[in-house]
Amino acid sequence: MVLRRLNRIEYQNTLHDLLHIDIDLASHLPEDAKAHGFDNIGAALSVSTEQIAAYLKTADLALDAAFGPKKRPETKTWHTDLKAKGRLKRNLGTLLRDDPEGVVMFSSYYSPTNFWGFMVREPGRYKIKLKARAVQSETPLIMRVYAGDVIAGRREKHLVGHYSLNPGKQWTTIEFEDHFERYDSVKVIPYRNGGHIKDAKISDRPGILVGEAEMTGPIIDQWPPTSRIALLGNTNIHNAGLAEAEHILTRFLPRAFRRRTSKKEIQIYSDLFKAARAQKRDFIDSLRVALKAVLVSPEFLFLDEPGSKTGLLSDYALACRLSYLLWSTMPDQQLLTLAARRDLRKPEVLRQQTERLLSDPKSRAFTDNFTGQWLELREIDFTEPDKNLYPEFDELLKVAMVEESHRFFQEILDQDLSLSNFIDSDWLILNERLAEHYGIDGVKGLHYRKVKRPTNSVRGGVLTQAAVLKVTANGTNTSPVLRGVWVLDRILGQPAPPPPRGVPSVEPDIRGATTLREQLEKHRNVESCATCHIKIDPPGFALENFNVIGGWRANYRSLGEGKRITDKYIDSYNHVRVRYKIGLPVDATGTSSDGKPFSNITEFKKLLLRDQKSIAHGLTKNLTTYATGRPLGFSDRATLNQLVEASQQNNYGLRSLIHEIVQSPIFKQP
Repeated sequence: MVLRRLNRIEYQNTLHDLLHIDIDLASHLPEDAKAHGFDNIGAALSVSTEQIAAYLKTADLALDAAFGPKKRPETKTWHTDLKAKGRLKRNLGTLLRDDPEGVVMFSSYYSPTNFWGFMVREPGRYKIKLKARAVQSETPLIMRVYAGDVIAGRREKHLVGHYSLNPGKQWTTIEFEDHFERYDSVKVIPYRNGGHIKDAKISDRPGILVGEAEMTGPIIDQWPPTSRIALLGNTNIHNAGLAEAEHILTRFLPRAFRRRTSKKEIQIYSDLFKAARAQKRDFIDSLRVALKAVLVSPEFLFLDEPGSKTGLLSDYALACRLSYLLWSTMPDQQLLTLAARRDLRKPEVLRQQTERLLSDPKSRAFTDNFTGQWLELREIDFTEPDKNLYPEFDELLKVAMVEESHRFFQEILDQDLSLSNFIDSDWLILNERLAEHYGIDGVKGLHYRKVKRPTNSVRGGVLTQAAVLKVTANGTNTSPVLRGVWVLDRILGQPAPPPPRGVPSVEPDIRGATTLREQLEKHRNVESCATCHIKIDPPGFALENFNVIGGWRANYRSLGEGKRITDKYIDSYNHVRVRYKIGLPVDATGTSSDGKPFSNITEFKKLLLRDQKSIAHGLTKNLTTYATGRPLGFSDRATLNQLVEASQQNNYGLRSLIHEIVQSPIFKQP
């Protein structure tokens, strides 16, 4: 049995729940290695000296947040606007227009619109209220809002959201809460409103008027903070000693270790407290020494999954496995109580708890983390599409791509819909930006909604979702090989073997003179390659009508040979000059590995759906691997087949399948 270390997302979430805090911790830890497509596989989660150093630092950050400042910070409310401190004077009249009610901005590119008057001095959670409206426009305009280190640029800023602003005299109020570090602030920028203008004073282009803004914080829900009370209880730290520390540790260790703890274990950390006190440290500093040791201990960092006399997981280990599957965090008190009573292993109780966890908002962690790895959505930023070839790609489209895939999975999970929906569905999850990208009319607004797929649309299922199509391509070209390998592995659960030694890879012709299909025909003539390519190429060819960013294409785009586009600008492309040419036509025809021809992705999806059992087998294999943190072996084949058969009895419902996995011997065994 391989001990499974908490990956960095699980470590962060566990500290959040254990210490009642909510700060970024994962970014301070090294990225986790992946195996079999997932980053929670025990065999890949080794521990290095670099990671131990990062854990020590992260434990300090977590404890700082849990104890909070010694004195209650003063919560203030102040008002400002973009003109505060005169920082925009040199840009007023060129990029920006001065207005009695605020500042009008036009450019979606360089826009010096940081709220200098909001530079935070005391870290914490703040509430921001902005008011803005569209001007010189008959239709709504969109504004992007960023928070974080938007001024100095020493750290990454993050997107708060996109907001639709109605035209007219009525303000749109934007409110949000966020965590701010020292010197953080807020920045606003128009979306898709064009670039530089010559004279903002006289420009008749639509613009965004941003008025007064309000900031309140740091927000203190109660004092002392909940996190400190959870740690210390009613301990009077001014005259507390060893007895009080042992009482705190006796309460803390079982929750941190996610099981019962012995007096001997508590004594280990009590001795650390005593050693620190002997060095004349005060009570809190001495307690921190012991608590920090807990947070970097093997018992905390690893999921201990011992077996019982029956050969099954212990009740506590089962509680942890279920919780980290569906919540990516430690078990709550109800799960731990059932484990202590040895009730959790009862099938009816386990089913009830599985349903409870699935119905809790915290199960969004399962959707985000499983789909993020199963569909490789986490790789959405791995490549940046070439702006000359794909000028329409932007941040809102990228956000919508990923959100579509997450919400699509969540809908199937919530409604216990058939796994066949992952191949093809007669419904879509869209907002206006994504619908525009897909060429679907009648979807307005930034909010996401479930819509019936138009009869003439090729979308439906995950294969034709823009996020999937983007992560299976590079920033310039698509590859039938990459996409074919992805479909075999992620959808069918049949990973392709590595290419034979000495066979060169096929490189796309960026000049647009030949297609990759033409080069692959030569490649497939190599006998050692043909066996694999007969399986890899068909799904890759079927997806050739989709470009690097998941848009539909009848022809490739080229920066070399091809027909020039006569329009100088295309408004929906942010007024960017179109530089690419119309290249060679796309051929999305092919023959499946069992000899069935298809002419496009719609026909290929029908071929896949003829064998729903294989689809169910592939997803069941991936789900079970993720659920147990280990790859499945030969001895698991019988159980895996039984799971697929049980899933068939439930119309291949996703929620039903998860219940079957949790009840299976694979899930219950070490």
